[in-house]
Amino acid sequence: MTEYAPHEVEWTPEKVGRVWDHFGSEVFRPLYFSAHAGAAIAARAEAEVGLRGKRVLDFGAGHGDLLAHLLANDVAAAGLEFSERSASAVRERFVGEPLFRRIEHADDLPSPYPDASFDVVFLVEVVEHLLAEQLGPTVREVERLLAPGGHVVVTAPNAEELVLEHVHCPDCGATFHRWQHQRSLTTESVAELFSRFEPVTVEALDWHPGRRARLRKRLRLAAPGPHLLYIGRRPLTSIPFPP
Repeated sequence: MTEYAPHEVEWTPEKVGRVWDHFGSEVFRPLYFSAHAGAAIAARAEAEVGLRGKRVLDFGAGHGDLLAHLLANDVAAAGLEFSERSASAVRERFVGEPLFRRIEHADDLPSPYPDASFDVVFLVEVVEHLLAEQLGPTVREVERLLAPGGHVVVTAPNAEELVLEHVHCPDCGATFHRWQHQRSLTTESVAELFSRFEPVTVEALDWHPGRRARLRKRLRLAAPGPHLLYIGRRPLTSIPFPP
């Protein structure tokens, strides 16, 4: 039996992969953010930048729920996924779907897609999961994949209190965020992260404007929404990355 020793989990790509291979099981699909917010996110992106007739990528596709919303609204789309189990499930889910372009599995970046392959790249609830050393390469990859003038659409939790989602293992003593979140983001920090892009939209909002939104209105609260939306445009002429 493992000796109990309280400690914080030190995340590595291997540990992250184990987590998402675990959550790749179909039983967890309803918990994925795109399963319950994907329709609203796709609709907002359509209104902001237009999607139909464009080359669209879901970066970090999970179970393919955002892809499902896009395809159902006549938007041709492809996926990129870092869990091989999830990528295989998405491939099987959309077999025979004419608007599904394909999904690629990547262990690391750059991905198999060629430069300037897409006009719109979605990162739905991805950035908060990235390890510190993955942030820069991910921004570079998004810029590489986007055609000049293309758009990146980013969502994330807003000002999340990370400790409130921590769990503790009573066997080994490990403490960790239940969804493997690495950072809390704000409108300012997400805009800074994507500062190489021209900002189109940066705001806090609620993708589920139900009871919480009505309660805030009734109490006349001006609290920011629990979610972040960032939309940025790749400049026609990109600034070289520092060496």
